[in-house]
Amino acid sequence: MTQDLTKSTTSLSKGLEVLAVLASATAPLSIRQLADETHVARSTVHRAVVELRRAGLVETSGAGNYLGLRLFELGAHALQQNHLVEVARPVMEDLYERTRCVVQLGIVQGHDVMYVVRVGRQGHQLVASPVAGRIPATCAAIGKAILAYDEALLDDVIASGLKRRTRHSVTDPSALRAALAEVRTNGVATEFEEARMGLACVASAVFVEGVARAAISLTMPVADFDPQRLGPAVRTATARISRSLSTTRARN
Repeated sequence: MTQDLTKSTTSLSKGLEVLAVLASATAPLSIRQLADETHVARSTVHRAVVELRRAGLVETSGAGNYLGLRLFELGAHALQQNHLVEVARPVMEDLYERTRCVVQLGIVQGHDVMYVVRVGRQGHQLVASPVAGRIPATCAAIGKAILAYDEALLDDVIASGLKRRTRHSVTDPSALRAALAEVRTNGVATEFEEARMGLACVASAVFVEGVARAAISLTMPVADFDPQRLGPAVRTATARISRSLSTTRARN
């Protein structure tokens, strides 16, 4: 019984490693490439891919293996069940109406920002849609807003090497620490063409029981970058979300 459980746990961990690699890939990957990336034997990776394919979590074509649409379905259900998203969505919609900037909710997973929900307009309709993108935490205002309050995570990110997305990305640890000290002072993180040329962001952290669990950002063209106006707006929004989450936890 114990051996069976250990074997199942090991298989699950290998499968999760494969999914993590595929999630960060820009093109389908072969079994050999997956083995190289995960540092796991090809036979083990092949078995993991077979199981993931049966579950609809991975799909395979002549070009290689890639994430399956079943993950999209699971992600949609996760968002529906996530209390953070439930509380944040109406506040994000209100923030969009007041600023006319795209509003995003994100968390830090590993060393990356994972965007969870985006609020904006498609034509005349206000839309709150799930997002699946990731970028290095130090290149995003959301990432900085969270890292500013998590010294252990910041140390880990710096030790892994600061990544560059554009020529404006911060890659010097001292400069990053100085920027995060300003975030703690004014409660707002900014990013100017550090993730994508032509775009800037302003973000503020969402706190649950004193811990920065997520952040909300406003994204705009660099020509519209106005942190003096937008900073207080996003900070007020995250304070509302933080209070709502704390109140709910206190009731439970």
